[in-house]
Amino acid sequence: MKTKAITIREDQVDWLEENHINLSSLVREKIDEEMKEDGS
Repeated sequence: MKTKAITIREDQVDWLEENHINLSSLVREKIDEEMKEDGS
């Protein structure tokens, strides 16, 4: 697995923390969804 850096807004940081969401997992899941839709 590779490590990448992204920039998110402060309100997004707050939302992630309030909802106990792991950003890496969220991004991986969304990329997988997009790849499925694209047929990759």
